[in-house]
Parts: sequence; C-alpha cells; structure tokens
Amino acid sequence: MSHLLHGQQQSSLRSIREQLQNRYGRIRDEHRLDPVSQFVRCFIGSRTHDLTSWNAFLRLMIRFRDWDAIADAAVAEIEAELKDVTYPEKKAPDLQLALQKIRVRAGAINLDFLEDFAEEPALIWLEQIHGVGPKIAAATLNFSTLRKRCFVIDSHVLRVLQRFGFVDPKAGFKDAYRAIMAAAEGFDADGLYELHWHLKNLGQYLCTKQEAFCGDCPLSEICMKRIEGPAWFPRPAA
Repeated sequence: MSHLLHGQQQSSLRSIREQLQNRYGRIRDEHRLDPVSQFVRCFIGSRTHDLTSWNAFLRLMIRFRDWDAIADAAVAEIEAELKDVTYPEKKAPDLQLALQKIRVRAGAINLDFLEDFAEEPALIWLEQIHGVGPKIAAATLNFSTLRKRCFVIDSHVLRVLQRFGFVDPKAGFKDAYRAIMAAAEGFDADGLYELHWHLKNLGQYLCTKQEAFCGDCPLSEICMKRIEGPAWFPRPAA
C-alpha cells in the first residue's frame, strides 16, 4: 500500500505528468494494432528489447496466414519464428495455448468484443487466459485500437513509482496499478498511455536498476527518495 494519501497521490501524479511533459513533450500514437495483434505482440515481448520482439512479431505475421494457423501449428514452427526473443521455448507453447483459449471462450480468435466491456471486467477476462498477467491484459486494452482506460505497469515503471515514493518500495504490480488508477482522475486512455511511456523511458535510461542519474531526471526535485537521502540510490560507476 502506498504511504501517500489519496489526495496526495492525485497531486503527485499530476506533478509527475507535468514535469515529464515539460521535459519530453506529448506522446500520442494513432497507429495502433488490433486487439489480438497487440495481445500477441505483448505476449512475446516480455523481457525482450522492443526491436527484437517487433521483428519476431512480423515474422509470425509473414509465416502464418492468420491466428488460427498459429493456434493449430506445430509448436516447433512457432518457436522457430520466436528464436530471438527471451525464452522462445516457453513462449511458443504458451502463446499457442493462449490463442486456443481465446478461440474456445470467444468462439473465434478475436478480441474486438471487449470494446463493450468496462475496464475491470475486460482485465479479468484477459487475465483468465493462460500465461496472461496484468501487464499483457492492460497493454492489450490500452495500447490497441480498443483504447481503454487502463495503465500498463512493467518493471521499469514500477521501479520509478517505488523510487519516486508514489507507492511503497515493496509494492507489487497490482498494488501500483490500483494506486495509479485511484489517483488518475482527469487522465483519459491516451493520457495513461503517455504516462506509461514517459515513465518507462525514465526507467530505461535514467532511473535504471543499476544506476540512478538523478541530476538528469526531470522528477528529481519532487522525488521522495532523493529528498530522503542520496545514500538510498545506486550510484553510477566512476
């Protein structure tokens, strides 16, 4: 649970958004994938660089004529197209099972019907699919053409939220998600999309797992952990 009160979190989140927009500008993406494509893209992209997972996704699109073909293919054929991503031997059978589960539950490998769902039931529906956690579910809903009001939390975003003091240092993904959504009044789906990518980029390049480049961080003046004391942060190697 966050150590900030709800009202403080709302003010804190608005401050985060303002500081990041001032430094990096606005982020909008009008070229979105359909829900199943986004689902597959997220499914194979965990713990893998974006360029690598995009290339694997495109290979799948070229190799197989449609999602049913992947659901019915030999697992070795799927794994061959995922050879560059992390854990292809696990992701190939898991992806196939996930697509099969969608087909059984929805009658076809199509997620467009989730447009008629409220955000929470849509998240629950997706998380009941084999191999799907909060990140894949939220990304499918927010990043795709569904454009639902969900927030995607990956390890980079969670680390920044913990260090900033928005959530407790031991908070997990679901705790952080609840905290963000409770404080995100005034944020629409595009605003949450933008916030995710600003925080992810911050975690990838400035507030990394190994090093924290506080002097270059646009949030340094309002960062709770920096205020508490510099000894908390990992330091860049000399």
